Amino acid sequence: MSSRAQRAATKIVRSATGFVAERVASSDRMMSVAYDLMNGENFAGLEAHEEMLSDSVRVEAYHRGIHHNVQPGDVVLDLGTGTGLLAFMASRAGAKKVYAVEHSDFVDVAREIGDYNGFTNIEYIRANSREFTPPEPIDVVLHEQMGDELFNENMLENVLDLRDRVLAPSGRILPARFRLFVEPVSMHEEMRIRRFWNIDLPDGIDLSASQHSPVAARFNTGRNDNFWLRPHSVKSTIGEPQPILEFDLNTLESLESLPARHIVERTASADTIVDGCCIWFEASFDDETTLSTSPLGPVTSWGNRVFRFDQEIAKGETLRFEVELAQLVEPSTWSVRTL
Repeated sequence: MSSRAQRAATKIVRSATGFVAERVASSDRMMSVAYDLMNGENFAGLEAHEEMLSDSVRVEAYHRGIHHNVQPGDVVLDLGTGTGLLAFMASRAGAKKVYAVEHSDFVDVAREIGDYNGFTNIEYIRANSREFTPPEPIDVVLHEQMGDELFNENMLENVLDLRDRVLAPSGRILPARFRLFVEPVSMHEEMRIRRFWNIDLPDGIDLSASQHSPVAARFNTGRNDNFWLRPHSVKSTIGEPQPILEFDLNTLESLESLPARHIVERTASADTIVDGCCIWFEASFDDETTLSTSPLGPVTSWGNRVFRFDQEIAKGETLRFEVELAQLVEPSTWSVRTL
């Protein structure tokens, strides 16, 4: 699991009073507060930023996207600036003014780096973006608040709030277009971990009796129903990948406008084992620059969760399954089941 995936898996939230919440509250407002707290804690150390800064796929995509889309004279707001990298890129691209907004004390690191590199047109703001109003309209909102499953770093609430409050009528969001994939995949044989009762052993040892055994059931915790991929472990998808969600932050009405239930069908092009359904996303800055976290592409700092199937399928057979995104911003509530 990538460290970003480990951060996304954290379920313990500590408030300023020391209260410990073991489950994220169900209300949208309380969930928003919970994610603000988690993001503040998860990205407060150098180690989290070391991984992201070392992710050349991420860094190069943002560099291309910013330099293609930030125009000389633009006023830019960098949401969740972290180390300040996106703000620095926007300044280098010709921005007149950059507001680098960060809700944690880590903004001091960005300020120090910026001062050392001679940036003079960046204003560092220690505030929650939803409580900050710049003194002028914003031409470009920059952001990188995509979690492993896209939605689980408060991206939609924060970006849509800025769009509706501070973005100029002709303003842009970078990146703005997103596609979410939940695709059946087959793994390389040497990377595959089969369910207990499907494992082939030498000397004719047969584990199949465990599949419906009440004895074995006592020890099946259910924690293996989904897992995090190891890099380069996926051999192929089953059929041609198609996103279950596509949206543009420039026009999206709200989080609630995105459908939660999806029926997916894929046809196998060969006899294979469907190890599970893998989650990834694509973020597009323009028609030329897209950042992808596909397990078939270069490794990134984002992890890939897999909902486990371990199901054999024949060439020409159609796999049909339902994806339920119960609470969009909380992937632990998502489910995938075959039909």
